[in-house]
Formats: sequence, structure tokens, C-alpha cells
Amino acid sequence: MKKTLITYLFFILAMSLFITTRIYAGKVYADEKKASATEPVAADLEKDKPATPITPTPVIQEEEGPVSPVKDDNEALWHGTIKPVAEFEGLIPRIVCWGDSLTVSLDGKSAYPDILRNLSGCEVVNYGVEAENTSMIAMREGGMRVNVKATVIPAEPSLIPIFLRTENNGHVFFLDNGEGGINPCSISGIEGELQKLNGSYYFKRSKKGERIAVEENTQFKTHGITDAKMGDVLVIFAGTNDLPDSTTVRNIIGLERKMLEAAKCDKYIIVGLTYAGGIPEIDSVNEAMNKEFGDHFVDIRKYMLNYGLKDAGITPSDQDIADIKKGEIPSSLRSDYVHGNKHYHRLLGEQIYRRMVYLGYIPNSNLLEDEEDI
Repeated sequence: MKKTLITYLFFILAMSLFITTRIYAGKVYADEKKASATEPVAADLEKDKPATPITPTPVIQEEEGPVSPVKDDNEALWHGTIKPVAEFEGLIPRIVCWGDSLTVSLDGKSAYPDILRNLSGCEVVNYGVEAENTSMIAMREGGMRVNVKATVIPAEPSLIPIFLRTENNGHVFFLDNGEGGINPCSISGIEGELQKLNGSYYFKRSKKGERIAVEENTQFKTHGITDAKMGDVLVIFAGTNDLPDSTTVRNIIGLERKMLEAAKCDKYIIVGLTYAGGIPEIDSVNEAMNKEFGDHFVDIRKYMLNYGLKDAGITPSDQDIADIKKGEIPSSLRSDYVHGNKHYHRLLGEQIYRRMVYLGYIPNSNLLEDEEDI
């Protein structure tokens, strides 16, 4: 009986402890649930706290129009009032243009020498011959001497064979692609005409006279040589057919210097090269020429890339924009992959005119626009 009573009391004590524990646990659970309903969790704290201001990445706006990879830091030479570094004095000179197909005039009015004639009021002589490199042009001009092998010119005008070689015993290319100031020519002071028949050269004197024995290595003089005049202004646009690089451009520069020496000329314009597709190092080539000739050098490619379309009044096409980004003269200014069209030649003529006025070679005729806008 006693053992049964002890067991019963132990049972009542255990039940009381169990009930107390459950009541306390329920209270804790209720408190936690209440807290979860009123206090924010970490995610809510992140969501509700003030946001950190974000500075947007600036949008880089492209410049209006195509952007040239060739920068121009002397825009004043191309536009605005011309302020000559030397005032023009004396008689209006003659302008003589030496070059290749980029100088040739097909109609007598659209090539840059024609534009230059109209703007300047000067006599302009065009000695452009297609497909010629700088050496060939220099042969016609006299910068590279051409000699005649010893022969005899008879008294009567008759066709005689002659043998021509450069001063370095190189081949001569007269009359291969055009006249370009060859005739009338002269040998030992005898004026005549040069002909090329079946790959060989022949000379025929113009007038009857004395029989002349021509000495070995006598200079063959083209009309371009004998007709050169003191005071002529030379324009030399050569080198495209040489396809020069940054090293071989020195050959072109050397020949152009010899051309100026042969003409005894200190008034001249050297036109830079434009055919980037065939001259990968064209920037270095033009920079070398600019360094050599300074203000006498017209970097027409730089001008065409930066201002050509605008000055021609042409809205750039998609192809023009692609051309300019590649450093090519825009298609709207070209007639093919290398030659310029009428817009190109007009702009080139205007820029050569401006440079001649700037250098004091010719008077300002104010034919471009009003004086304040030139």
C-alpha cells in the first residue's frame, strides 16, 4: 500500500512538470510569432533602406558626320580669309602642272589645272600623262636627264633613228601614254619632233639646215625643258604610280627636288598622295613630304577626308562614311578607286589656288567667294 502511494505521488509530480513546460514553450512560441509579424527581417531591411545613388555611364555622342582618322590641326589654310605670308609683286606668272593621270584634263575644263586657270587668271600649262611614275615625269621635265647616243642629223628634214637612255643608262618611256610636253623637242639645238614606231625612237628636224654631228651623251631636251621660263610656278602631283612606302618616298622627294633645280624654280606646290588603298603607309609618306616641303606641300587627302564632302555640298552616303573611317577619299568625290571626279578636281584647284595666294605667288582674284569668306 505504501509502495503504491509513493508511485502515485511521483506520477502527479511528473504531470505537473510536463504541463508547466508546455505552457512556457507555448508562450515563447507566441512571443516569437508576434515578433516575426512586427519586426523586419534582413531582406526587408535591405529592401527598405535608402538606395545608393547610381551615376549613369555617360553616353558618348558621335560627332555629326563621318569622323576622319586623319586629324587636321591647321584648318585656317583650307578656309577663311587668306593672309599671305608674302605679298604678290610683279607680273602674273605662268603655272606649269606636272603629273600623271590625276593631272590629265579630258575636256579642258574639269581637271584641277582648268579650275586653277579660271580662279587665278594665269596661263596654265598641263603636262599630265597617265600611268607615269615620278621618274617618267622627271624625264619629261628635265629633273632626270635623258641622253642621245652619238648620231648625225642630216640637213634635210627626214626621219632618223635615235637611241635614248637616262643618265643612269635606264630605259626611256617617252610617248608611251601621251605627249605631255615632249614635242617639239631639240637635239644639239636642232628643233624637231620625236616619234615612237614599233618600240624605237625616231627624230625629224623641223626645218632644213646644216648637217649636225651629235656627240655621245648629248642631252635630249623636251619641249617642257626648252619652254621653261623664269618666274614659272610649278605644281608637281607625282608618286601615285610609284606606290611608295615610308622608305621609298625619299626617292620621290629626291626626284621632285631635281625637277625644281632643273627648272631653276623657287615657286612651287607639291601635292600629297591620296590613294590609301594602294599605299598602306600613306600617312607616313605624306608626313615625310610635308616635312620636306613645308608650306609648299598641299596635303589634299587630309583636306578631302575632313572637309571635302561638306565643301562640295554633298550629304555623306553610308559608303562615304565607311571610306572616310578607312582613310580613303570618299566615293562621292571619286570616279573610280583612285581618280577624282569633277567635285574632287574643283576642290583641289581651289586649294592649290589658296596656297599660291598665301605664298604670294599670284594675286588674290576673289573668285572663290567674297573676300572675307575666302
